[in-house]
Amino acid sequence: MRRSGQAVGAAMLAVGALAAAPAAAVPIHHETFGRSVQHRSLRLTRIGDPAARHVVLVVGCIHGSERAGMAVTRALRHATPPPHTQLLVVDTANPDGSRRSRRGNAHGVDLNRNFPWGWRPLHGVYFSGRRASSEPETRALERLVLRERPDVSIWFHQHLNWVDLQRGSSLRLMRRYARVAGMRAVKTPVLPGTAARWENHRLPRASAFVVELPAGRLSHASVAVHVRAVLAVARP
Repeated sequence: MRRSGQAVGAAMLAVGALAAAPAAAVPIHHETFGRSVQHRSLRLTRIGDPAARHVVLVVGCIHGSERAGMAVTRALRHATPPPHTQLLVVDTANPDGSRRSRRGNAHGVDLNRNFPWGWRPLHGVYFSGRRASSEPETRALERLVLRERPDVSIWFHQHLNWVDLQRGSSLRLMRRYARVAGMRAVKTPVLPGTAARWENHRLPRASAFVVELPAGRLSHASVAVHVRAVLAVARP
């Protein structure tokens, strides 16, 4: 992704602002919302006022081989949410796969094909499980979403370098993210059993969408740009 010198300079200033922000200024709370197949904790970080009515969920990694988004979720801990907004941050929804840098979980299931809306049996690298919601990670994410009912959800993936114009999600929000992050906004084919598609079905007034990050690790400047994009779409 090519950016002008002015944009990169702004990103570096954003990095400095994040580093300078006092951690104690924003309430932060950690909790466990489930367990993986191998009993690793699924961890949630609440950032901001826990009573805020506007809730934004950000998941850094659901495919264990696509971990660049975790740098963004970790950086969000040092950001200040917009007024009246609470950020819910999950570094990885697939800790077993992340540990081994594998797409699927410990059962080899692609968690982003295991959600019940539009689920169908798939095999190979996109193995969708023996049935919908068969995996403990999927069920924990479903419980989290239905309990918290986020107004906006961002699911990070790799390596296509675009914002996926998810059906059922706000075009305005998705295009805003793409504009702030300097990415393309692309309409892609509908995939079975994905988290964002299920979430948009269960919470039709909310917006869940996918951000496909570029391949490899993000630079500090790129992390700062994506933090700004998250905060831009997090405004009530």
